[in-house]
Amino acid sequence: MSLKSASQLATLCLALALPLIYSGSARAETNTDPSLFKECPVSSDDSNTFALCATATCWTVDNVAYCKCDVMNEQSISLPFHYKENGEDKDVCDLLQAGVDNGFTVSTYATPRQMEADYDPETEKLGPPMAIYTCLNSEDTPAGYSAQCDGGLCFKSTQGQTFPGIGQLKEDEIICSCPAMPSPPMGFQIAGPWTCAPGERNANGQCCDKSFHDKLCSVKSVSSTGTQLMVGAPTGVGTILSKKLDGKVPALNRCEFK
Repeated sequence: MSLKSASQLATLCLALALPLIYSGSARAETNTDPSLFKECPVSSDDSNTFALCATATCWTVDNVAYCKCDVMNEQSISLPFHYKENGEDKDVCDLLQAGVDNGFTVSTYATPRQMEADYDPETEKLGPPMAIYTCLNSEDTPAGYSAQCDGGLCFKSTQGQTFPGIGQLKEDEIICSCPAMPSPPMGFQIAGPWTCAPGERNANGQCCDKSFHDKLCSVKSVSSTGTQLMVGAPTGVGTILSKKLDGKVPALNRCEFK
């Protein structure tokens, strides 16, 4: 995804979120133009494979973040990323289908199961529970960089291999290339550790890791190769996309620090 596309995502999602925040009603939400996002696949005959990077850790080379994402098979959502090929209008769903037989896939979005309050790590076995961490951005507490992966390209040759700075990948993990972006004005959100049972009440913040928050919310430069980043999204965007995709706002584990 280009820097322009990442900036457009932040601006677009802020424009979508503000009416909901200030109106306090579902009416503004129903007026949102659904064509601003695209759900894939559009046909049951098409492959539903994509890369989910919402919980990914990343490693930078020359200002580009390389992120360890999960290969998934379900419905997903993304900005449409319109383009032309041989005179035909195409979008992100076409790009996903093009990758099926050509060694690549695309990073799109679905709600990460490990972050949901009713996730059962014992039976679902997707790893430990996680939470959404909010990185505030203000003059007193400026937020830093995160990787913006919507539309990032991911190469199947990395599955099951070892990647510098990332280590060994499982067969269902893949490296995606994503631009490293400074925080938008509204701040951003990343995935991080949740030390309690999923859905447990986070009284006094005991379920959250403040050192993780302080480190990954305040990456001030990505000029050095080997900088660790998390994949991030402008604050509130994940909730908007989950609501559009799943038809409801998910109950997620949440971590916020002042």
